[in-house]
Amino acid sequence: MSMPVPPHASTTPFVPVVLGGDLPTYTLARAFHEELGARTTVLSRGIPAAVRGSSIVDNLVVPGLDDPDEVVRAVHGVADANPGATVLLLGTMDWWIERIGGLRHRLDERVAVPYPELGLIERMSDKEQFAALCAELRVAHPRTVVLGPDVAEPEVGGLLTDLRPPYVVKAADPPAFHNLIYRGKQKVGFAADLPELLRLRRTMSGAGYAGALVVQERIPGGDEQMRLLTTYSDRTGRVRWGRVGHVLLEDHDPAWIGNPLAVMHGTSATALAEATRLLEHVGWTGYANFDLKVDPRDGREHFFELNPRLGRSHGYLTAAGHPVVTPYVREYVEGRDPYDDVTTGAETDDWLYAIVPVPLLRHYVTDPATRERLNRVRREGRVLRPFVYPPDRGRHRRLAQLKNDVLFVKDFATHYRRPANS
Repeated sequence: MSMPVPPHASTTPFVPVVLGGDLPTYTLARAFHEELGARTTVLSRGIPAAVRGSSIVDNLVVPGLDDPDEVVRAVHGVADANPGATVLLLGTMDWWIERIGGLRHRLDERVAVPYPELGLIERMSDKEQFAALCAELRVAHPRTVVLGPDVAEPEVGGLLTDLRPPYVVKAADPPAFHNLIYRGKQKVGFAADLPELLRLRRTMSGAGYAGALVVQERIPGGDEQMRLLTTYSDRTGRVRWGRVGHVLLEDHDPAWIGNPLAVMHGTSATALAEATRLLEHVGWTGYANFDLKVDPRDGREHFFELNPRLGRSHGYLTAAGHPVVTPYVREYVEGRDPYDDVTTGAETDDWLYAIVPVPLLRHYVTDPATRERLNRVRREGRVLRPFVYPPDRGRHRRLAQLKNDVLFVKDFATHYRRPANS
């Protein structure tokens, strides 16, 4: 069950096209169908389980999707097959957004791209530059030191004197890091001390990573201290809307560590105002998704990074009745104000978006107040699961949800058997 999203009609024919095939690809397609009654065309290398057998998706297999020329041909092919319709081109991962940004000037007038120019996408996605912007605007951000590839190993310790271990370690260039293969690879690394940090740096360098490392002081607290913030900025660069999500559980698989897996709709007195300062300062347009953490020592919300798109867990917005794709269509397809005749949901914390099975989630929620909220929401049936969508029934949909749930039960048994609050 979720808060019903009011249906919204489109005045202009369009076809949503999504590059990918992962879980957020399906939840985007679900949003287009629920909000606007539209079918989504998914371009993928194969036939992914997330969209297999869906009655609301047309899956086109493009084996050469890594080739920019193939992407352009495939997108224009969709436009050719739908004369008179605008193709609204979207991605669900950072590298797809950068790919789309780099191709926008090769796509003809039939294709609408609802993302900023590539240079701005790269600037705001770069963890080093994002940290510098937070410092410039005095937005709370973890203490950060950037280790360039030219910094000699004996010099590293001296650069980290203002940071207390343990350290959080991230690649400053996520797309380059994504392609690395090495034993023990983690999306976000952790180093207990300087020797461990140096070993990790050598490993990444040996695997071919030539970019900078972002080293941060770890803010205490577990998954329940994490927050999401989703915002929408119109084409003039003005932030028009934003909602906070309270993360209950993150992924602990090393390859996906930190991805939110269960989110309740939340509130914040300061996060949206701080995000607005960041976004309007650089002239951002479209959606932005921020990762934040609340420091339990003083309650400050620290901005970690910006994702240049709807987040992987944008279902927390759908769960609470917020239209997530209609603003795109209003502004980039119809040429109207993004919130013209658009009804958003109330700001409430009474809804849960759960990618993981709720019984598994309950095992990891330790804060008594949050646990009581979770139990109440569950009793009232205010829970949205990604693949449970009544208009899109069928054996493949049930199998997709079952496969998803079994995978996470096994992953948590392997990587995170007991909850931790540090």
